[in-house]
Amino acid sequence: MKKLKVAMLGAGSGFVLGIAKELMEYELFDNCEFVIMDIAEDRLKVAKDTVSEILKKGKTSIKLTATTSMEKALDGANHVITSCEQNRYANWVKDLRIPAKHGVHQIKGENGGPGGMIHAIRNIALFEDILSGINKYCPDAWLMNLTNPMSVLCTYFKNYSKIKALGFCHQVHGSFGVISEMLGMNPGDIQVLAGGINHLSWLFDIRKRNSGKSCMDEFLQKVRCSKYWTKNFKMIPEQKFTLEMLNIFNMYPIGYDDHIIEYLSCFWEEHEWKDNGYKSLDGSYEKLANQKSYSLENQHLLGKEYEKPPFPKDPNHQHYVEKPCQMIMALETNTPTYIDGINIVNNGAISNLPSDAILDLPAVAIAGEVRSIHVGELPLGPMEICRRQVTLHEMIAKAAHDGDDSLAIQTLCLDPYVRSITQAKNIWDDFREEYANSLPKSFQ
Repeated sequence: MKKLKVAMLGAGSGFVLGIAKELMEYELFDNCEFVIMDIAEDRLKVAKDTVSEILKKGKTSIKLTATTSMEKALDGANHVITSCEQNRYANWVKDLRIPAKHGVHQIKGENGGPGGMIHAIRNIALFEDILSGINKYCPDAWLMNLTNPMSVLCTYFKNYSKIKALGFCHQVHGSFGVISEMLGMNPGDIQVLAGGINHLSWLFDIRKRNSGKSCMDEFLQKVRCSKYWTKNFKMIPEQKFTLEMLNIFNMYPIGYDDHIIEYLSCFWEEHEWKDNGYKSLDGSYEKLANQKSYSLENQHLLGKEYEKPPFPKDPNHQHYVEKPCQMIMALETNTPTYIDGINIVNNGAISNLPSDAILDLPAVAIAGEVRSIHVGELPLGPMEICRRQVTLHEMIAKAAHDGDDSLAIQTLCLDPYVRSITQAKNIWDDFREEYANSLPKSFQ
C-alpha cells in the first residue's frame, strides 16, 4: 500500500478537527503524512497542538507536518483539502452593508445575492495561486474543497482548470442529522434523496434506515406540527421560512433559513424581519471580526461561541463531518462508496437542469471517478430557482476569470435581490473600490 500525503490548506479553520479524526478511521492512512498549512502562524500553532493531541489517541501512525508554505504543503500531495478564507468576518460585514447602502438587504450573503457574488470573486482570486500550485507541485491530486461559495468555486474549477475537484458540504446529511434529533430520532435514522444547488437542495424522498418504504408523508406531517418549524428558538437553526417554502412550493428545501434565503428575494420584506424573529447577521460577523480570543471550535458559531446549542446533542458525532477522507479511501482503494450530497457536475441527475451544471447531488465513487446518481425532475418553481442560480454561478466564474466589469454588473442585474440597473452599477462600483486589492489578477 502506497504512502499517502494529504495536505490541508487553511488549517486554522475548525474543519481540521473533523479531518484529523476521520484520518484515524481508515487503515489506508496508517503511516501517511498529514500536512496542515495556514499563513497565520498563531492559528497554525493552535491547529498543530490540537491535531497532535487528536492523533495521539488513534491506532494509526500519522506523521503531522505544519507549515506556512503552500509550496511545501502541496509538493507531492496525493490529495488537497481546502478550507481557505481571508479576513472572513470583517469582509462579510462589508459584503452585507455595501449592498444595503443601495437598498439591497440580505440576512446572509455567504453564497447568494450580491454578498455571495463578491465573496465568490474574492475567493476565486485566493484560489488562483492554489490552482497554480497544484498544477506545479501535484497535478494528479484530487482537490477536495470545503470553501464557500461552494457552487461558484466548483463552477470555476470545472471551467478554468484541469484539476480533479470535488465540493464537500455537510448541508444534506448534517441538517438531516439535526432534523432527526428535532423529531426525536438519532443522527442517521432517516436517509434522504435530494438534489439542487449547494445550500438549497430539494427533498425528493425520505426513508427510515433499513426500510424500503417512503416516509415522506409522515415526515412532512411531523414538520408541519413541530414547534421547531413554527417558532424560532435560541441557538437552534431557524426553519420558519423553510416551512413557508414547503407550503408554497410543495417541496421541502434543505439548508436552514439563513442559507436558503440567500437565493430567495421572496423572503419576508425587511420591515417584517423583526416580527418574524430575523435580523441581518452583519452585527454577529462584526463581533467575531473584533474577537480577540481564538479557538478552532468556535469558528462557525456566529457570535454565540460561549453557548452550547441543544442540537446536535453531540457536535463531535462523526455524522456531522464532511468526510473527504472517506472519499479518498474510496478513490484510492476502488471501494464503491455512496455519499448523499456532493458538489459535482449534474450529468443528467436532475433532468431539467443543465447537464454541465455544478449541483449538490447524491453520488457514488467507483472506478476512479465520483459519478452523480439520477434524482429526477424538479417541479417548475424549484427548478427555476436553481436554474437562475446556475446561470449566475457561470456568469460570476466567467466575470472573475475574464476581469469583465460589464459581466459583473449583468450578474447583479439578474440577481433576484437587485431591482434596478442603478443598484447593480452602484453596488459593483463600491465592491470594486473596497476590494481593489482582493480581486482576481484579471481585474488589476
